[in-house]
Amino acid sequence: MRRMPYQEVVVRRLLLSVDARRYGAAPARRHPEIQGGLLKVLDEAARESGLTRSEWNRQPAGDGELAVLPPGESEPRVVERFPQELRNALRRHNRDLNDAARLRLRLAVHFGAAAPGPNGNTGPGPVTVSRLCDSEQLKQALVAANADLAVIISRQIYDDVIRQEFTLLTPAELRQVTVRNKEFAEDAWIWIPGHAAPPPSPEGP
Repeated sequence: MRRMPYQEVVVRRLLLSVDARRYGAAPARRHPEIQGGLLKVLDEAARESGLTRSEWNRQPAGDGELAVLPPGESEPRVVERFPQELRNALRRHNRDLNDAARLRLRLAVHFGAAAPGPNGNTGPGPVTVSRLCDSEQLKQALVAANADLAVIISRQIYDDVIRQEFTLLTPAELRQVTVRNKEFAEDAWIWIPGHAAPPPSPEGP
């Protein structure tokens, strides 16, 4: 069978990257519990948001997940409703857990180019959403707010969805940051659902 040229399989899609805080610091016996909790809250949030998670192109990573969404998913719903429902699902999940056992997540949302590869999704879109999710600014914001969820939104999403008022999110709820990691440098916006906008970090906006 002829393999399609790379440029013929590249698509522009919504991308999500999610990661659990301090997974590596937890005892190994708790890893299956954390992984199960992660999948449960993601499934619940998608269902409550009216999203079709069964059709997402999902790349598991133990304590996280990278997902390339199909074109039929509503961008405003993914950007605004899904994080709100994910926060609700986390509150239900964590209700009877002590602080050390809480499931706390970082979520990045981006729109960019992606293509399937031999060992997962490739292209600038997956790179960008993964770097945003792993950014120090997002990690610090989650800790500083003592929240269950911290969200980072790429410039593409901010310009095309939030600035155009396709959601009810306002600039006052977000904090602009510049994420830098080796050759990577991108502006992004942090949102802590249910909390005030996080204060500026020591290194700047």
